[in-house]
Amino acid sequence: MVNVLVCSAGRRVKVVQYLRQNINKSGGKVITVDCNVNAPALYFGDEFDIIPQIDNEEYLASIIAVCKKYKIKGILSLIDPELEMLAKNKKIFDEIGVTLVLSPLDVIQYCYDKQETYNYLTTLGIPAIPTFSSLKTVTSLIERKELSFPLVVKPGKGSASIGINIVNNKIALKNAFSEGDDLIIQPFYKDLEFGIDVYVDLISGDLVDMFIKEKVKMRSGETDKAISVHNIEIETLVKKFISRTGFVGPIDIDCFKYKGNYYISEINPRFGGGYPHAQEMGCDFMDYINNNLIGKENKPYTNYRYEEDFVMMKYDDVFLYKK
Repeated sequence: MVNVLVCSAGRRVKVVQYLRQNINKSGGKVITVDCNVNAPALYFGDEFDIIPQIDNEEYLASIIAVCKKYKIKGILSLIDPELEMLAKNKKIFDEIGVTLVLSPLDVIQYCYDKQETYNYLTTLGIPAIPTFSSLKTVTSLIERKELSFPLVVKPGKGSASIGINIVNNKIALKNAFSEGDDLIIQPFYKDLEFGIDVYVDLISGDLVDMFIKEKVKMRSGETDKAISVHNIEIETLVKKFISRTGFVGPIDIDCFKYKGNYYISEINPRFGGGYPHAQEMGCDFMDYINNNLIGKENKPYTNYRYEEDFVMMKYDDVFLYKK
């Protein structure tokens, strides 16, 4: 029996429901926490607590208190800034017998900064979308015809597709880049876009499962509609990436196909917004988490565990509670 804590539950109702269905089978509970009493997913765990925001000095103490209160065995977070905070304090959680269901701090830090992500992937020999943080460099590449419009200008750190601009000429590029600091520029590599849900065993470090979906429609940075696919090139690329890094637990990888080649765009070391597609197709990451938390290794990945051509469509729902 294990009790699992889901931090920053937010709107991720399905993730909490899937986890609870699995954990409850063996007598465990899923505890949800959030800083916002109106976070919908908060109410879909077995029990919940309200905690301070991540930047509050009482945040860490409150998480530790929740762990002790509910005898938590494992913690996972659903938002990027919190991943780094938890990973930085791994030793503290180890001391109270709590396992962090997330990757080590060093690889997490590569993911949140898009320039660092590109540098990291390039060092590993993994195809990645060229990323620049200097307008002067980009202008020079354009003049030498080594880079062409359209280009994408977006925050170097951020998520949910906030602040993204697609520019088609030098004037628009200069205006977009001068709007704020910490911006990066990338070529618009987007013939097709894919999302890959991956689970890497917390104990063995082996790749356990992989689900590939072609993204059909996005909303607020999350996959809104997608279709399940089998793709040997993406499968091979992801295997190579995992074998050369220290990622563990659930990982969400974005990949673009451009002129016949595949490039990794972003890595989110957590459950992605499109994960429900994988779960509904039989890729049960919640079972892998449960196994790891009771000290059991999951079998290494061998082949696809899902069918092709199944479309996922998200839709809105509502939840009421009495104040």
